[in-house]
Order: sequence, then structure tokens, then C-alpha cells
Amino acid sequence: MPRSSIVAAGVSLSLLLSGCSALEGGSVAGDFPSRNVEIMVPAAPGGGWDLTARQLQHVIQEDDFLPGRSVSVVNVTGAGGAVGISKLVTKNRKDPHTLMITGLVMVGALTLNQSKITISDTTPIATITAEQEVLVVKADSPLKSLKDLVDKYKGDPSSVSWGGGTIGGTDHITAGTLVKTAGGDPSKVKYISYSGGGEATAAILSGDVTVGISGLSEFEEQITAGKMRVLATSGTEPMTVAGKQLPTMKSEGYDAEVLNWRAIIAPPDIPEADRQRLIEFVTKTNDSPEWAEIRKKQGWTDFYKTGDDAKKFIADETTRVEALLKELGII
Repeated sequence: MPRSSIVAAGVSLSLLLSGCSALEGGSVAGDFPSRNVEIMVPAAPGGGWDLTARQLQHVIQEDDFLPGRSVSVVNVTGAGGAVGISKLVTKNRKDPHTLMITGLVMVGALTLNQSKITISDTTPIATITAEQEVLVVKADSPLKSLKDLVDKYKGDPSSVSWGGGTIGGTDHITAGTLVKTAGGDPSKVKYISYSGGGEATAAILSGDVTVGISGLSEFEEQITAGKMRVLATSGTEPMTVAGKQLPTMKSEGYDAEVLNWRAIIAPPDIPEADRQRLIEFVTKTNDSPEWAEIRKKQGWTDFYKTGDDAKKFIADETTRVEALLKELGII
């Protein structure tokens, strides 16, 4: 065979192998982005993860952080995120063009659903935002402080009912964390799950539950109107509502913190060069004035950790939450 034919054959083989690599993993190492990017939301439209993904999509495209490529958002529902993360890990393995929004809620959901796949099986890119929880009572509640609540619980756990969202979710975790930190028995927490903020609000105002737990946005209107009082927030940074600074669990004497964090993860085994490019473009998004404005509007705290720092944080949170859910007696 003439040398020119051998060279041509070699080039063709090289291109063929590169094409196979791209088909198998969706990318040739270091060429990200080689096609459009998809952000998977492992839940139905309208929730916090969905809002986060669509706001990210807007900023990424508005500021052209992925030149020449578009960003789409797709919802994959089921089992508290277990269906979505399974798809990410198995069907999208090695492909840096499919990302997923996750967060603290998923840690509990995957544990409760006994999922064989966890966030540790993915490639964490960055944690991006965090929200504090608020513990509220109706305005005329005899409980005037967080200590009153803790004392009532320790005196008779059955006399305190805690109202919030999903079993094993951030609200439930907050209740268990406070009780454990205060020296109480988390397994006796009487937790009532509501499907939405409206139901939880009605239960608190009617006295059906002793204390309600959720993000500030769920109760802010009632707090501002004087129909609810905040006993404490779950973060370390003080929040202000209607000109009044709210106490934190720490300021009330309980060394505990719970943040409803959200993160961006990628499939496992993506090329290292592509992981670095993903971190770079997410960092550009996080540092943009547009994203800062969205955080402010939504009441989200900047909670940016990337790469290995994000991986360690998520692993530590997973260990902590799994242990707490066992103490709560729900797994």
C-alpha cells in the first residue's frame, strides 16, 4: 500500500476511534462543550430545583457563557430524585454535557428510597446556593422562645408536633438536628408532613401543629402581617424581616446549623479537562451580576464551593443526614 494511503487510513482510523469515544461518553477529552448542554431537574416543574435550573439557564444563555451552544432544562421525576440520578449515572456516564441540580433534600430522599445510587457516584461540580429554615409559631402561642420549645419537648415529646414538608426533607432534618443538639431524643419527634406551604401555614395558624418549619419565603407574608412569630432560623447569618433581626439557633444557645443547599453535579467518569471547564463556566455564572441579582430576589445565600471542596461537603452532609434519619427512626 502506498505511504499516502497508509497515512490516510491511519487518519481515518483515528477519526473513527475519536467518533466512537464521543458516542460512548458524549465528549472527547478536553473538547467541552462539543454540543448543547442539558440541565436535568430530578423533580416536577415548579419546585425549588426547577426554579434554580431555569434561572441558571437564563443567565448562562444571556451572558453567553457557553459560546455557540444552547442550554436546555429537562424534568425527570420519580422517587425523590432517585430516577433522575440513576439516569445521570447510568445512561449519561462520561458525558459532561448533561448536568443535574441536586441538594440536601435528595440526600434524604435517596436514603429513604434505599437507592443503590447516591450523589457520591456522580461528579460534583459546585454547590451554588443555600437557604436557611425558619421555625415559627402562631402569634398567640405560649412559646415565646426557642428554649420554651425545647423545654416543652424535653418535658413531653408527644406534646410537640412539628409541621413541614417531605418526610426526611430539610424541614424534618432541622427538627431532628435541633432536638439532638439540645440533648433530646430525635426518635420521638412527632413530625407531620404537608404537601405544600399553604397546607402547612393553615395548620400552624389553626394550632394543629405546635411549630412550623420551612424556608422564609413560605411564611414571610404571615410573619410580616404579625400572624406568626419566628423562634429561630437555622443558619449562622442573621436574617431580617420587616426591619427586625431574627434569632438563630446558635444565638439562642443551640450549636446547630441546617442549610437547604443546592448543587450542580455531572455524570461519573467525565474527562478531567472537561470537569475543569465545567467548573470554570459555572464559576463565571456564579460571579455574574445577573446571578447575584437573582440570588437577592429569591433570598438565596451565595454558597459556592467547587470541585473537591464541593465533593467533600456533599460527602460529609450525606454521612450526617443518613445518621440523623436513623436517629429519627424513619430508616
